Amino acid sequence: MLKNRRHEQILEVLQKKGYVGLAELVDELGASSATVRRDLAYLEEHNLLVRTHGGAMTASRSTSLEPSLKVKRGRMPEAKRAIGQAAAALVSPGETILLDAGSTTWEVANCLPRQFHLEIVSNDLEILKLLADIPSFEVVDTGGVVRRSVYSLMGHVTENFIRSLRVNWTFLGADAIDPQYGITNVNLEEVPIKQAMIRAAMKAVIVADHTKFGCAAFASVGSLRDVHMVITDSGLSPELANAVREAGVELQLVSVGPPSDGHVG
Repeated sequence: MLKNRRHEQILEVLQKKGYVGLAELVDELGASSATVRRDLAYLEEHNLLVRTHGGAMTASRSTSLEPSLKVKRGRMPEAKRAIGQAAAALVSPGETILLDAGSTTWEVANCLPRQFHLEIVSNDLEILKLLADIPSFEVVDTGGVVRRSVYSLMGHVTENFIRSLRVNWTFLGADAIDPQYGITNVNLEEVPIKQAMIRAAMKAVIVADHTKFGCAAFASVGSLRDVHMVITDSGLSPELANAVREAGVELQLVSVGPPSDGHVG
């Protein structure tokens, strides 16, 4: 197949799928992996796609704008609920938990067993509101400046408080995750807070639905090796799942069931 036709076909596949693995492209094009890698490098140089570990994604999937909390909650709600249930199931009575701000971490909070005595710290006002009246929970806010539209706390006060903590678990959201580019975020000001959350935890867990994978955002939080576990839904492609495991990170894939009201426990 001629080079120009290969380029056209790569872009056609990406237009349909948003992400494609290298092995799939090799089969699709009938070309060697070395040839396909050169094609991807050429197309990336011309800003027509973004290469990832083991494949490529459309340039439009490189995240640059942060949606409001209302928009976030409307995306993949069943997957987020299943991820929240799996994450909450890791927690034991008497443990300390640090919850990042976000729609998926809100689901983790909503699924925490109400009969457990837990100490929970968060910079998410919606999470704090959700948990504040539960008698068995000791709920602590981080302090900081309120970010409108997403209702999270941020700034030096938030970061310094988190730096003083040592917790059993951090459950961390992410705007974008890729084995090559690592954990990335749209908002630069959130990065030191997320980094402090990872360092504060005995075990740091990324909770994110599969649409967050194979993407890159503006600001780097760190590599996948900085966290202990990733929990996502079974919609994650086999190529990306293998790449996460190859990074030395425990991966838990959850099946998405029917919608469920209320918390677990």
